[in-house]
Amino acid sequence: MHCKFLDHGVAISYDQVVKPCCVWKYDSSWAAQNQLGLVNLDTWHQSDQVIKIKNQLAQDSWPSSCKSCQDIEKTGRGDSVRLNGARSYAEYSGNDITLEIRPGAVCNFACQTCWPEASTRVAQFHYQAGIIHIKNVNSQSIDNFDFLLPFADQIRNVVLLGGEPFYDKNCLKFLDWAAEHLAANITMFTNGSMIRWDWIKNYQHPVTVVFSIDAVGKPAEYIRYGTEWDTVYQNFQEIQKYSHVELRVNITTSAYNYIYVEELIDLLLAKWPGVVSFGVPDETHFGTQVVPDQCRAEIVASLIRSIEKIKSTAIEIGQQQNAVHALQSIVDALETNNHDHELYLKFKKFVEDMDRVKKINILDYCKFTADMLAQ
Repeated sequence: MHCKFLDHGVAISYDQVVKPCCVWKYDSSWAAQNQLGLVNLDTWHQSDQVIKIKNQLAQDSWPSSCKSCQDIEKTGRGDSVRLNGARSYAEYSGNDITLEIRPGAVCNFACQTCWPEASTRVAQFHYQAGIIHIKNVNSQSIDNFDFLLPFADQIRNVVLLGGEPFYDKNCLKFLDWAAEHLAANITMFTNGSMIRWDWIKNYQHPVTVVFSIDAVGKPAEYIRYGTEWDTVYQNFQEIQKYSHVELRVNITTSAYNYIYVEELIDLLLAKWPGVVSFGVPDETHFGTQVVPDQCRAEIVASLIRSIEKIKSTAIEIGQQQNAVHALQSIVDALETNNHDHELYLKFKKFVEDMDRVKKINILDYCKFTADMLAQ
């Protein structure tokens, strides 16, 4: 096995630790050795620690840091970060770099499955609910990007994360810096609530905008709290008018939205985006095991209908297979994994805590999920 990111990837995490890609898992030892400012980014890919990981993969052995890709690929899916990198950066050579950077974590949403380091609003609600102490949230912002100047001409692709890139002031500052100093393709993940249209129109290189959408209508407004669905959908349609912009969608599948995925797939099948990716939260209390047995048949039937619709629609074969595998893996888990009542209670308490501090009620938005939690 080989991973392009071990040769060409530079990802800067919440706590300003340098790693090869966004899903790389690291321990305190890695963090201590790879703090931004302590490493030479020009020679980092030739360091002993990175070469060791390359050699391990070359022997078809998965390093523990690569667990995310391992878990995805063992299900037969072709949309792991490693395999996506092999396709997206196939032409990379020499010192070409793809940069992932998170200048800030300020967000106007508090998505239910998000985590405190990625959203200041999530952090605040988790603090109000007594889940975390706000001082333990280690998310550092970057407001000066000139440290990238020595190898700016090597950066061919950028993945920009937030917070919300079109809301966080440091992300906006990076967009302006990039327009002046980079000749790179930029991919950004957005909740779709706001778009800086002047930047979209004027940036001189290809742009990929990834809308994070987990449901349609009222369920969307609950699961990605802060959503005004009509606004997000209007922006989703408007962005498709720009020929230099590739539209993608990322769906986070969880116990919140298994039943609502079908309606979202129906919307996307009308004009399938360039890429539709499927993510899952790290927390097990958001997964299939929390779904009570009596609720599973209806979810499975809905997902199977979605699979059949995807198979019968003329979309690119790789995209078709990835979507089918992602949804089939949920079906398989629901049909084979036992219900875990302890995780169910943990999920139920989390929903109750979030509803309390957000001053909302899941029953007003997601009746099926609310009924599931009343079992």
